[in-house]
This record gives sequence, structure tokens and C-alpha cells, in this order.
Amino acid sequence: MTDYFAPSNFTRISPRMSNNIHWYFAYGSNMLEDVFVKRRKIQPQKYEVAAINTHTLCFNVMGVPYTDPAMGGIRLKGEQETPVYGVAYQLTSEDMQRGRYCIYYSNTYGHCTARRLLDISHDTSGQASSRPELGKTTFSTIHGACVKIMPGLIIRHNRATGADNSKGLLIRGAHEKALPAEYQEKLVSQPTFEPTSSLRFWIGKRIFDSIWQRVARWIEVWVHKLKGDDGEVPRWFLTTFDCLLWTMWFHHDYLHSVLWGRGDGMCK
Repeated sequence: MTDYFAPSNFTRISPRMSNNIHWYFAYGSNMLEDVFVKRRKIQPQKYEVAAINTHTLCFNVMGVPYTDPAMGGIRLKGEQETPVYGVAYQLTSEDMQRGRYCIYYSNTYGHCTARRLLDISHDTSGQASSRPELGKTTFSTIHGACVKIMPGLIIRHNRATGADNSKGLLIRGAHEKALPAEYQEKLVSQPTFEPTSSLRFWIGKRIFDSIWQRVARWIEVWVHKLKGDDGEVPRWFLTTFDCLLWTMWFHHDYLHSVLWGRGDGMCK
């Protein structure tokens, strides 16, 4: 999918880049140094605050009911919506492969990669982009980036909400990397999933977890076994993962929640 990639202050990027240079766009927990550098063991060559002007942040990626029902994803932006902001990391090929594996391992399939940015031409015409300003930060536009949604993105709906700890990671990452103030305020105002304190809910959660946590451990083991040198897992495994995810949510929506209440923040 060809798209516009809009980092700021990329005036020093050469139009012809080495095949060993890749750009990875992080808009979730990977904005945090504690996560991306210390936990993932990835060493960016540099990074810049960035935005994808055609897409916006949403929470429509299937998570785990009763725990973290929805993960951050992106979708096409409406006319009045704010672009998704994040951090563009410059990575070597080796770190890019490691980054892909980390995405699979943590099941954060909503991340984007902007890779092999060849024939980049910096916009020096002085023309403003469609939404160049947010707060006090001005963003220039780089054309020709290939923005690819990682395979395995499972979209549910926008009504499910993420857990408070997931939202906290986004807020911390946005603050750490000094994303525009208005965008940080948007993250703070994002609704979150709040588990109820009822005995019915907690019994239901324990029963649900006893089934699906075993499946999650199986997935983790097979990701280790099947990932290739490029950090990718076979497409058949992604298809299997997708089927399991849909099965889990079918179980929640039409069977489990009937007895124990919903675990996605929607109306009971």
C-alpha cells in the first residue's frame, strides 16, 4: 500500500539510501525506550517524531477479553480526524528483522513498517502538507514511502476498549518522545476497559483464562520454533493464529459472556 509518510526534520536524508537502512514507524508501546531498546534489544541509528497523514489511531485490533480487549491499530483517517503520530526509527536490516519478530512475539500486529525508502525526495517546495501543524510542531512530507501493515492484523470493531496499562504505555511513550501536546491530550482522553468488581465477572475471567492462556502459551512456543531468519513466521501459522483469535472472540461473544458478562467494555 503506497502512502505518505510524514516525519519531521528529515532534511539530511539522502535520496539514495542503502539497502541496509530501514525505517520503522512505532505508534504504540515501542515508542518507549524501555520497551524498544531495553526489552526488545533493538538499537536505532536515529529517530524522529513522525506522522502518517492518511491514517488515524484507533483501538480496533482484537486483544484478549477480560484482560486487554483491544489493541492499538490504525485505519484510514476521516476528514476531521487527527493523523496518527509516533516515532520513525532508522534501523539496520538485522534490527528490522528482530523488530518483526518482537511484533509477532508480543502479538502487536497493528504496527506499521515503512521500509526500503528508496528514491526519497524531500519536499523543499515550501508547500504545506494537508495538516502540517498540530500544536507548535510543523511536519514536512516525504513522498514515496511504502507503508505496510504487518500481516495478521485482525480488526474487530471500534467499540471494544483497551486496558488502562496499555493506554499508559502510549501516554508515556508520547511524552518521552515529545509528540505534539494536542495528540498527547487525545491519548489521555481515550476511554479504557474497566473490569467490574463483581464475583460473577471474576469467576468468568478465571474460567476464560484457564482455556485461552493455554492457547497463548502454545502460540508463544511455536513462534519461537517457526520464525525464519527474516523474523517472519509462515503464512499458514498466521492463518492458524487468525482462526484461533476469531474462535476466542466467538466463544466470548456468543457463549461465555451469556453466563458471565462481557469482557470487552461493551454493554452487558
